[in-house]
Amino acid sequence: MAYITKYGSFWGMLPQTSGRLFFVAPTAQYVVEGRTYGASNDNDGLSPERAVLTGTQAISNCTANVGDVVVYLTGSHSVSSTTVINKAGITITGVPGSRHISRPRANAGGMRNRTTITSTATPTDTTTGAIFQVAAVDVEIAFLHLTPPAAGGVGIDISPTAGAANRLYVHDCTFALTNTASTTTYGLSIVAGLTASKVADITVSHCYFQSGVSAASGANGAAVNVLATTHGMTIENSTFELKGTAAWAKAINVTADAAAVLGVVVRDCDFVNPTTTTTVITTAILSATVTNPGAIIAYRNYVDAGTDFATAAAINVISVAENYLASVATNGGVLATNL
Repeated sequence: MAYITKYGSFWGMLPQTSGRLFFVAPTAQYVVEGRTYGASNDNDGLSPERAVLTGTQAISNCTANVGDVVVYLTGSHSVSSTTVINKAGITITGVPGSRHISRPRANAGGMRNRTTITSTATPTDTTTGAIFQVAAVDVEIAFLHLTPPAAGGVGIDISPTAGAANRLYVHDCTFALTNTASTTTYGLSIVAGLTASKVADITVSHCYFQSGVSAASGANGAAVNVLATTHGMTIENSTFELKGTAAWAKAINVTADAAAVLGVVVRDCDFVNPTTTTTVITTAILSATVTNPGAIIAYRNYVDAGTDFATAAAINVISVAENYLASVATNGGVLATNL
């Protein structure tokens, strides 16, 4: 298996790139193609048979802006601290066993990717409790199932305090906010205080966000939580589903500098509740502080009965088109108006 990562093989297409692939094993002993190997950060990580043990080591081995890729092998990865993505232009991916078919909307693939990362950290804030912290430009994250810890935990924390995280592309990831419910647990969060020059043109596409499980009560924080000045962010083709037994206050939260947010687009997303009464996503899109007219654009979204489509500081903050609120009546739902 010494040539497993060479071109022409399945492994050489994870994804197709002109850079190198660095493999991360889920455990110290792991199985690839029926053989058992030992993972170590002393390995070079350049083949599935020589995987490193931590994502931090794999990222350290990468070279910025040459197409290098970090592949988390199939299985259950557990982390106790945040993995900082500080190399520009690299891709972080799981093995795409749940690869989605071509489609206009989610979710044709699995609601849980086969490569899982669970954090066992005890958060003191959204950075220490993050699975990933993005602190570089042109990063791509894909095909991972992320389970952050409760109370301050976050799957992907965007906080480039010393640089920028422009053009981050998160796609085909599944997020499970399923630990003890907490309103400070998020799927993806952009920290407060950043200027738009640090977090411009971010895309979240074909992702699945779950809050709670049927046996657990309590509410979590927003699946996508935008607390900083953001320009040109797109949230598309994604599903937000409440499975807990208490209301989820908001699925998407844009609470940033009042007049500075521009061009946030939410399109082709589904918002799903377990009931149509009290256990609902209270508001699909909440923007309590932004005042810039037309800062958020929402179109072709479907929202379950019992959920308010959008709430904003002023009626002209969120522009809407072809968004539908479901109904338990026979009319098949109604168009969502501008607030």
